[in-house]
Formats: sequence, structure tokens, C-alpha cells
Amino acid sequence: MFEGRCAFAIVGATGFTGRAMVSYLQQRLSKPLTWIIAGRDVDSLNKMAAGFAPAVAPVVVEILDLGQSDLSKVTGQTRWLINVAGPYASHGERVIESCLETGTHYLDISGEVDVIADWIERFHSRAKSKNIQVIPASGFESLPFDLMTQAVVKRSQSLHINRQVHVDVLLSYYGLGWASFPQHASSGTLTTAWETLRRNPAKSTLLNPLSLTDATATEISDSKSSLCLDAYYDAEYAIWRTPLLPGPFINPAMIHRSNALLSHSGQGYGQGFSYHESMNVSSIAPWPVGQSVLAHTLASGTREFLAALGEDSVRRKSALALWQGLASQPSKISAKDLDGVNYQLDVVANRGTEHQIKSRLYGRGHPGYRSTANMVAEIILGISDSPTEGGVSGVITPAVAFGAEWLPRLNQAGIEHHWL
Repeated sequence: MFEGRCAFAIVGATGFTGRAMVSYLQQRLSKPLTWIIAGRDVDSLNKMAAGFAPAVAPVVVEILDLGQSDLSKVTGQTRWLINVAGPYASHGERVIESCLETGTHYLDISGEVDVIADWIERFHSRAKSKNIQVIPASGFESLPFDLMTQAVVKRSQSLHINRQVHVDVLLSYYGLGWASFPQHASSGTLTTAWETLRRNPAKSTLLNPLSLTDATATEISDSKSSLCLDAYYDAEYAIWRTPLLPGPFINPAMIHRSNALLSHSGQGYGQGFSYHESMNVSSIAPWPVGQSVLAHTLASGTREFLAALGEDSVRRKSALALWQGLASQPSKISAKDLDGVNYQLDVVANRGTEHQIKSRLYGRGHPGYRSTANMVAEIILGISDSPTEGGVSGVITPAVAFGAEWLPRLNQAGIEHHWL
């Protein structure tokens, strides 16, 4: 199927994430591997290619405009197409169409639930029939959450069979200041938020964690199926928790899709599986009063974002103008600042009050500007070494495509996993 093709192609190589991925590969590639970098800026592409010794990594440069070019000149040359050129609502469909036509696996770092839901409806059956893997949301959203959930559920299942399992995830940021916190949202995230408002999807799609599943493919506890968008004090951790930022919608939907797809082969998370995630505000704000204020402010912002969806209104127009302005602002965060931001996922699988499996993932570097590029580049190296024929195909999730056994590989990308 892939005879004569190169290992992978990175579309969007001259963007921020693309450049960071290429830089990571410059450090990690140690054997001959032919691959493609594609984008619109030929000078930048040539400079990137010149940074590799030809004997180690022959890099092919392709000029590509996602809106106008014949994408098959890239997709037809490669086994894997890595798409880091958003917005995915505008360009993702064309790239996936080309991959299906040329028999090419696809991976991206999207995070738009409604867009992925549309891809599932349009492309899942076709991709399955062609034995093609289409893997969205493989950056910080939602690869580490998906793999960690699978890891704790598997361990819990091995110890406590036939019990309902609930997974709780707590995200903590370190190195973020109270005042500078809003500045650390990546431009890609801000643009995605604005594009989502402009696209105006149904609120039910965002709020339903089963929106990416077939309703008959999985069972879920009704009492824990809805998203929590409130700020609240967690007495066990002694912290304030608030909806996950940058977005509270994508991870629950992707993780429930993992459960649904894995259930077809008897590897699902069991009857009554439920998932909850939130963010630790107390790791950002210095004082209890400030933590409460920030938690409620962020929760209110999430509800305001949802309130701006729907009919055209003054509130909607104001929200569109606000997010467009935020997305158009150049980042003022220095490279030193980005390297000083770290994050932690505390993941707990509960099977009743007395049965808990606890695990922790610690990531170095800003999740959007640093860690996503590193983890995707490391995944690229892994799939370049591994045959993909025979795996689960269709529009799938990171946990279904790679599995929790890939967590140790992410150590190279500055992402460490430990059992507690």
C-alpha cells in the first residue's frame, strides 16, 4: 500500500507548531528517513530543509496552499499526513478527502468537537473501508488525557472486575502568574474559539460528551454524563476547581469515543463508565480569595462563550468582536516564558470509595506552544518505526490508535508518567 512513499509529511511546517516540530525532529532524528515539509513560504521551507544533514534526513520541500493547491501531490507521496495548519474547520475536510483518495493516514491537533463530529459522519465509514486511520485531536488536546484515562482504567480493570469506573482528571499549571495567565493562551487556541463562535454550532454538540459516539455503541452513567461548567472548592485536594482551559468540551467527547470504539473489540471501559475533568486554579492564583475569584471568573467566561452561540444578538456580536480581537493580537510571551510553564495531570480511576487507581503525568513546557509540538513529533517518530496495517481504521482517537503503552515513549518529549 505504501511502497515507494516517504515516511510522513508535515503540512503547516512554517507555522509556530510546525517550526517547533521540525526543530524537535532535528534533535531526535538519528537515521536516514525521507519526509516532506509543506507550506506556502518557500524561503522558510528551504531554510528548514537546510538544517538537516542529507545523510540523516533527506527533506523534500513542497509548496502548498491548502485553499487552492492539488493536495494529492503531497498526500500521494507519503504514508502519513500530519496536519498542523488550522483552522481545521476551513481546511481539514479537503486534506482528509485527499488522504482518503490517495490511501494516506491522517493525524492533526484539532480541538473542535462539532468539526470532528462532522468528519465522523462523513469520513468514518469510508476510512474504515479503505483501512485508513484518521486521528484528530492528537496534541495536548486530547492525547495525554485519552492515553492516561485508558491507562488507569486498564489497571483498575485488572484489579477490580465488574465494577463501574469513574475517571477524574485534574489539570494543574505551574509557572503561570495570576496577572499573566490570559496572555498564555496560544494564538491557535484563540483563533479556534473565534472560529467556533463564527461557525455557531449547536450548544448540544459541545455540551454532550457522547456527541462523537454512536448512542448504541457505549453505555454511560446518566448521573455523570453531563459536563460540569461550575467553579467549586474541592475539600479533598484543598483547591478551587474550574472548567478546563483552553477548552472543556473536546476531551470528554474524545474519551467517550475511545470507550465506544474499544467496546466493539471487548476492550471498552465497562458499563457505567464516566469521566470528569477540571482545572486547578489554586496553582495559579496566590491567595484563597484570589483563587475563588479566578475560578468563578473562568467558569463565568465559559458560560458566556456558550451564551453567545445561537441567534444573532448584541451579546453574540460583542463576543465575536472580542475573540477576533484577542486572536489577532501577536503573542508577547518570550521563549523563556514558554519554557517556564509546566503542567500536571492527576488522574484517578474510582470503583467505589475504597478502590482507587492514581496516576500522574507531568509535562515540561507550555502545553500549546511547546508540549504539543514535542509530543506530536515523538508520535511521528513512533509511527515511522511501526507498521500501521491491521490496526483499527476510521476516524479514531489517540487511545484507539496508539494505546496507553505509548506513554513511556513520550518521556523523550518531556512528558513523564508515574503511578502513585
